[in-house]
Amino acid sequence: MKNNKVKIVAVVGPTGSGKTRLALALAKEFNGVIISADSRQVYRGLNIGTNKEPVPQELIDIAEPGERFTLHDWLERAKYTLERIFESSKVPVVVGGTGLYVTALLEGYQPGSGRFSKKRRPVPFQSLAIMPQVERSELYRRSDERYERIFDDLIAETKQLIDSGVDPDWLVNIGLDYRYAALFITGQRNRELAISEFQQASRAYIRRQLTWWRHHGVVAEVATEQEAKKLVEEFLKVVPK
Repeated sequence: MKNNKVKIVAVVGPTGSGKTRLALALAKEFNGVIISADSRQVYRGLNIGTNKEPVPQELIDIAEPGERFTLHDWLERAKYTLERIFESSKVPVVVGGTGLYVTALLEGYQPGSGRFSKKRRPVPFQSLAIMPQVERSELYRRSDERYERIFDDLIAETKQLIDSGVDPDWLVNIGLDYRYAALFITGQRNRELAISEFQQASRAYIRRQLTWWRHHGVVAEVATEQEAKKLVEEFLKVVPK
């Protein structure tokens, strides 16, 4: 008996690996809609530090800075968004560095059950997860260079957020780019130290992202865009059994 499950493509991996660029290429090639799976891109006004791309995508800018937004909230929004995409006969292309969000969606985590809970529910789709293959040293280099390059613009954005009423402590707690920008603005770090500490923290985050995907699900690593397109083409044309 044939199973008519619909299909999802997920582009996963660490910061700086080219996930969004690849997701855009796949969405264009296969009539897809991009869904952001990033725990910080959900917030309005956090643009530079979260690498928001000026392209159409779902589940960005859906919460106010300082608002509590959980995995449960994201999964509920994602479920509704997927239903609309499936109804339009398009392909959802989930992309983002928050591994927990992607895994929870693809594996049917029950909202509120916790990241290590065994409470799962069957998912009404099939999924393919792919990850751009980039050497760790190159990921580190890209991250180090990026923060120095964007630092002044990030400081301006962070100051604007604080001036609009966002608590600097919230920005510190949200981590990475905004943590060190806020510490700089509040005089707790000078420029050199803020950049250096971010670079160390970012490298640690990249290692955690790589570790996540070694232990959660089956992920196909791809060296080129063409390799990714071939995998997705084969995945979409196969009739599920």
